[in-house]
Amino acid sequence: MTKSIRTLVAVALLSAGTVANAQYKCADYHRMNGDLSGDKRFSVNGQSKSAMVQVGKETELNIIVYRGQDYRISVSHDEKVLGEQLAIRLVEKVRVPYDEQVEVVTQQPVLDEKGNPTGTTQEVKTKEKKRVYQEEEKVLWDNTEHEMTDEVEFSCTATKRIAVEVIARGNSEAKPKKNGETNDIGCVGILIEHMPTPALGFEAQ
Repeated sequence: MTKSIRTLVAVALLSAGTVANAQYKCADYHRMNGDLSGDKRFSVNGQSKSAMVQVGKETELNIIVYRGQDYRISVSHDEKVLGEQLAIRLVEKVRVPYDEQVEVVTQQPVLDEKGNPTGTTQEVKTKEKKRVYQEEEKVLWDNTEHEMTDEVEFSCTATKRIAVEVIARGNSEAKPKKNGETNDIGCVGILIEHMPTPALGFEAQ
């Protein structure tokens, strides 16, 4: 193995090791840096997760929220790399049905003047309605409309799948690396907490 090849292999291994090490450090980011609720009724939800995020690229965590539960979702991140604020949305992806006109081609017998089959067929095109489904996004909450806060609490009245979408804008003051590249990948932790929705109102005696 030549020296140049050995150097390339060493650099590749070093890069792979650096990425693996960064992923390892990010794995528990929500546990190490998450801001737990002061309300002791909340418990940490097992769907909480951390990941490496690149500036400018949307990252989403798909979770299930259950009816009759209150949820608190808070996001922590590496401000030195990803910037002071993150754009965060809670989005429900719903399948919306609609009817679509489709063309159907069938082979039908050709009849003579007396209505008898001639032994040949012809293509006949007709239009039919077909029920199809299209996935649409329903934005449930957007922190750009709430002073860029990094946490939200809500009560869930129906079990549903939602996505926590995160976009990092980056730190304009981030210093470039020695090779001239800018470090644009940092850790984001999404901490999810839950508790049974408290009963409100007067109880019947």
